[in-house]
Amino acid sequence: MMDIKVIAEAWKGDQPKYEELGQLVNKFIRSTITECEILPEITFRTKELYSIVKKIKKKLREKEYSYTDLNDKLGIRIICTFQEEMEVIEKFLYKYFEIKKVERKRETLDIHTLDYTSNHYDACIKTSIKQFTKYSTLKNLVFEIQVRTLNQHAWANTAHALSYKQEANIPPNLERKVYRLLSLYEIADDEFSVVNSSLKQLPDNEIYVLLRKLEGKIYKYAQVDFDRELSLNVFRTILGFLEPQNAKLLSLEIENFIKINSDKIQQIFAENEGRFYEIPLLTQPEIFIIWYCLNKFPYSFKDKWEDNFDADELEQIEILWGKQI
Repeated sequence: MMDIKVIAEAWKGDQPKYEELGQLVNKFIRSTITECEILPEITFRTKELYSIVKKIKKKLREKEYSYTDLNDKLGIRIICTFQEEMEVIEKFLYKYFEIKKVERKRETLDIHTLDYTSNHYDACIKTSIKQFTKYSTLKNLVFEIQVRTLNQHAWANTAHALSYKQEANIPPNLERKVYRLLSLYEIADDEFSVVNSSLKQLPDNEIYVLLRKLEGKIYKYAQVDFDRELSLNVFRTILGFLEPQNAKLLSLEIENFIKINSDKIQQIFAENEGRFYEIPLLTQPEIFIIWYCLNKFPYSFKDKWEDNFDADELEQIEILWGKQI
């Protein structure tokens, strides 16, 4: 039997703690996951009391189940672009959180099950992590982290709107339509990953390859998204006015250049976070190309830049880098 009044009283005391935990974990993941050079969408929610009651009632039909067994009173959702990013996120979660249980739905679903395929983690914070040290009162609260791709998220939302149930007696022709829909989402995930990987390996697609090398860096240091159309235009222009040998050097050396100057770059972004609106190039991956060129071949680069772009903008970037010509 389930005593709803007891559950309501328990949640009245627990809900503020889970809300505090949700804000803490959400802020931590947002600010830290960019070290993986990805920028997923991150949200959280604490469960409504009626949802808690309904879930416990549903579980009690299958087995013994109580309020304390409910591990998704707090839910964190991470939505990424490509399937391969799910593996990156999993490594991140194991590094920074105590993972109590993991369920990879793609591994557990049989071919006759109509459901989305995301990864679910039951987790707790690690007080050994600097940002969590002061929150020892929250360390034993278990919460759920869901990791999905955009396509998996779209399928989950669409399926929820259709309100089909596994136990429902779906006519074969309708069941076939649902399978076809689900397969489209899964195929899209697979094909987006294949296309992304193939584009990066095209020998003649140097602009796209360079963009993919640097987009993760802007996520890491600026922790914002960027204007891709603008980047492609600037990349194309800069590569167009560089000597062929210099363009080749840029492509070969840019990642190592960023690595060597990582502390300096980190400091520039940290000190100027509130000025992104004044220096919008700090939110674009071409900023790394500009700094590289100012270091490597400053005079020819500056002359060509001033023929194509705003000289004052370059001067701002030079001042930040500490190398005025």
